[in-house]
Amino acid sequence: MDSLESQFSNEQININLLPDYQAVDFQSISIKKQTKNFIQISIGLVFCLIGWGLLFYLAPPHWVLYLALGLVVVIFGLAYLNAFLLQSKYGYVIRDKDLIYRRGYLVTKTTVIPFNRIQHVSISRGVLDKALGISTLKIFTAGGQGSDVSIPGLLPDLAVKLKEAVAKKLTVEENE
Repeated sequence: MDSLESQFSNEQININLLPDYQAVDFQSISIKKQTKNFIQISIGLVFCLIGWGLLFYLAPPHWVLYLALGLVVVIFGLAYLNAFLLQSKYGYVIRDKDLIYRRGYLVTKTTVIPFNRIQHVSISRGVLDKALGISTLKIFTAGGQGSDVSIPGLLPDLAVKLKEAVAKKLTVEENE
């Protein structure tokens, strides 16, 4: 029993000696991501206003219709504000051994993905993405869907460069 205990060690780590993942210069995403969010919100707003207009035309005017219009304006106003505030909070950085992705302003979520956990990387572009000239870099990890990351609002050339950089890091990790 003593020989097993002498072979196994599980020393405590001084957390003050660990590197600070927040002490990096995050790269921001393209402002075109904000434009995409504004377009998506505007499409929803147009549909809600058309629905409200139909109700106003078909039903007798009532205070509830005006209350509903007020709620629509407030909700979509908050959605525009949210899209505006989120833009500056998106950020990513590639380091020697990992990739860090940050988003959110009220609740900031930062994900650190070691390269040895990444399974594969892909680039996706929807209809609006193509029209605006942006891409989303998708990083799939061994931890499952909850640990996968999508970095939106990247210019297509940058997305390809990042994909290649991550792929290169993956091959280096595999060879070590």
